[in-house]
Formats: sequence, C-alpha cells, structure tokens
Amino acid sequence: MLEVITKKITNEIVLNVPGITEEKAEQIDYGLYMALADGLKLLAVLIAALLLGQLKYAVVAVIVFSLNKSYLGGVHAKTQIGCVITHFLFIFGTVYLAQILNIKFLNIVLFAISGIFVFLYAPADLVSKPIVTEKRKRELRIKGSILLVICFTVTLIVPNIYSNIISVITIISSVNITPIVYRLTKNKRGGIIT
Repeated sequence: MLEVITKKITNEIVLNVPGITEEKAEQIDYGLYMALADGLKLLAVLIAALLLGQLKYAVVAVIVFSLNKSYLGGVHAKTQIGCVITHFLFIFGTVYLAQILNIKFLNIVLFAISGIFVFLYAPADLVSKPIVTEKRKRELRIKGSILLVICFTVTLIVPNIYSNIISVITIISSVNITPIVYRLTKNKRGGIIT
C-alpha cells in the first residue's frame, strides 16, 4: 500500500520536474517511502502511548532512540512490520522497565557499557546505507560520542524515571551496533566505499 502511494508521488514528481534521472527517481521514491513509514510508525507509537497513559515517557524514549540511531547507526529490521514490532518493543519495553527498575547507579553502569560499544563499533552502517567517507565516519563518531556524554549528563539531573528511560534506550541503541547483533539479525555493515 505504502509502496503504491510513494510510487505515484514519485511518478508525479518525475512528470513535473524536468531533468530527474531514473537513479534520482529511485532515491526520491526510497526517501518518500522511509519518511512515510517512519512517520506512520511514530504516530502509531505516540497514539498507543497516549492511550496507555505513557506519552511523556514514550516521547523521551523515542527522541533519545532516534538521536542515537542517527549518529550511532545499527541494525535494521528486514521488513516494515518487523520494524514496527521491534520499535514498539524497544520503546514500550524501555518505558515499562524504567518504571520498575530501582538500581542505584544504573545510569553509570549502562552508560559505561554503551561508551565501550560506541568506542569500539560506532558508527555502524549498512550495505543499503553505507558511510561513504572516512571524514563522515569520524564526524558521526564524534557526534555520537558527544550525544552519549550529553545524555549521561542529563541522567544525573532528571528524575529517576527519566534517567532510567534514557539509560535503557541508550544501551539498546549501543547493543544494536555490535557485530553479534549484526550476525543475529543477518545485517551486513557497509564499510567505507571511497
């Protein structure tokens, strides 16, 4: 269904904008598909969170997870339905787990582990979305590391529930960049191509 919609939009763009190559049309179609799929996934998560009375916690989890994914990268589900299910599990698993965890210094332990994973494996790309230059890889690693420090600092000053959410979703994000998770999910890293 979503593919049909994005294909129609792409075809309209190709018909009305001169000079669009077939390769550029494929990029436009892919970008539209991802934007719509991610938008619908986000909407579904936020509606579910609202209905469950967990909206403010889910928003924090979504924001931190999205930022981590942007800079650290990591594995992706093979299908859209797999992506939706995994995203729901990550967000709501984090939200509910954060509410029952009462472990002193949890944020320090989880961020220490995350820091090791980020140092060793970030940024983690995919064959379908490779990091194309060493400069870009370095830039993402630096930004991801800065984000990690900022998130850790925030956990020191916010109420425990938010500290737990930020810590748990960050460890999930950082585990998703490890080679073992790539092997388990049958994802392949892209590697520098130029």
